[in-house]
Amino acid sequence: MIPVTPKKEKWAGNHPTQKPEELIRRILLACTKEGDLVLDPFLGSGTTSAVAMKMGRNSIGIEKNKKYSSIIEKRLKPPQKTLSETKVEIVKQ
Repeated sequence: MIPVTPKKEKWAGNHPTQKPEELIRRILLACTKEGDLVLDPFLGSGTTSAVAMKMGRNSIGIEKNKKYSSIIEKRLKPPQKTLSETKVEIVKQ
């Protein structure tokens, strides 16, 4: 059983439908593997992207309500790297 979102997860701000990190973690664990790309078209408080980052997944989040952008930014610091920021190292043996 997964409890409602605990207060310790709402440190970045309040969102009316914030999901518990444990719920998102279990979904990502069941449906993705490390390095996969996760899309959340209703990002809300950024829980999906925050958990994806912790689990080594990449994520794209879309949120139309600008009032939640500060919560999302706080939760995702340090910001996730984009594909254009990825460093490639070639090792020759």
